[in-house]
Amino acid sequence: MDNFRNCYQQMCKGMPGGWPAMAAALGITKDALENRVYERRGQVISLHEAMQMQAFHGSTLFAEAVAMDSGGVFVRMPDAERVDNEEIQTLYMELVEDVARLAREWREATRDGEVDSRERRRLERIQHDICAKTVQMNELTFQLFCRS
Repeated sequence: MDNFRNCYQQMCKGMPGGWPAMAAALGITKDALENRVYERRGQVISLHEAMQMQAFHGSTLFAEAVAMDSGGVFVRMPDAERVDNEEIQTLYMELVEDVARLAREWREATRDGEVDSRERRRLERIQHDICAKTVQMNELTFQLFCRS
């Protein structure tokens, strides 16, 4: 649940005008928004409100929180209309670099026989980058080279 609360807080703080602006955009008071975010007196952010907050914030933070809570990773699909083969190859090289970075970080993190929380976060971030780039690269390849 902290994952969602952090997501809501980030979206409210990141909204131009902060919490008051997010509350106004949702058509509620700042106090009502805070009560829902902090789940006071049984109040919660509804799915519809979370999606609206994400749209107002212009991010994918809620989608990322849902994916993480479900044991997955959110990957934004690229815009294939503006991509060519050269860009796919560049993405592929970035993927290779990320795999090399993962190998270095893994070696360093496991050297002492234990992976601490900071090391784990670094490994998970690289894992996410690799997963996202792989999905993006394949999606672009299919859109550019597969016949309908």
